[in-house]
Amino acid sequence: MIVCRSIHVPAIGGAERNALGFETIEAEDVDAIEIGRHPLAVKWIDAAGLAEVVARGARVEAIFGQIVGAGEKGEVALDRISLTLHEGEILGIAGVAGNGQTELVEVITGLRKASGGQIIIFGNDMTNWSPKEIASLGVSNVPEERRRTGTAEGLSLAENLMMKDYRNSPFSKAGLLNMREIRNHCQKLVSEFEILTPDLEKTHARILSGGNIQRMILARELWKEPRLVITSHPTYGLDLRAIEHTHRLLLNLRQKGSAILLVSEDLDEILALSDRVAVMFNGKVIGIKESGKTNMQEIGLMMTGVT
Repeated sequence: MIVCRSIHVPAIGGAERNALGFETIEAEDVDAIEIGRHPLAVKWIDAAGLAEVVARGARVEAIFGQIVGAGEKGEVALDRISLTLHEGEILGIAGVAGNGQTELVEVITGLRKASGGQIIIFGNDMTNWSPKEIASLGVSNVPEERRRTGTAEGLSLAENLMMKDYRNSPFSKAGLLNMREIRNHCQKLVSEFEILTPDLEKTHARILSGGNIQRMILARELWKEPRLVITSHPTYGLDLRAIEHTHRLLLNLRQKGSAILLVSEDLDEILALSDRVAVMFNGKVIGIKESGKTNMQEIGLMMTGVT
């Protein structure tokens, strides 16, 4: 039985679109659409591979050595995790949810204590530093729990956008806020990251949609082109256009030298963006593959514990 011969989806990138902004996908290609996404969102990405990163003498920005950490119930959530992250590299972390990815990010960003191992960032031993201390050295965090750990829901959009930078010039001087600079900066971020909001200063973050909260967090964390980015599920809940924008943003940061740790359960995203992919299973890294020398089937099997 034939249900339809083609469907219309929002056009992205350079795709040919009709008057309503949609493009046509033929029925035989529909199986390539996964949870509201289709290959056009990532097919233009061309990751260079670790060899290029190392060949240009990239410095090591972060070393995570033999990290051990406990979960919420005291169980071993991280079992001697060791990773190295270079400047100008995206290191993807793949795995089925619940295999230690959340705990790893929380230990790196200071939200959870490590019970063993070392976290070396920019040459500093930052093991069990506070989130504020880690962020002050230029580490940006796009968290998995965007409402719980990435947003102050009772504050306005502008206050959320400025919460890491309001003390810095040109936004303040001698303890006094420069409201003109703050408004101009927030308006620029709202425009560049396409955050939908009725008002910068009167709209509380709690009323924003999940997608707009994610755009807000991405804007706050990435506008300064940080040296090290820790990002978990950065495109979850975003529409196709915002997904493409986020992917380009991460690749541009990589090109400019940022080191990026990318945690995602979307294998298309992991393989399209990452130079290397580390697979976690039962709290361990069971293998690391160069993205250009592996495929979704191999990574998928590793996610089930097959090495």
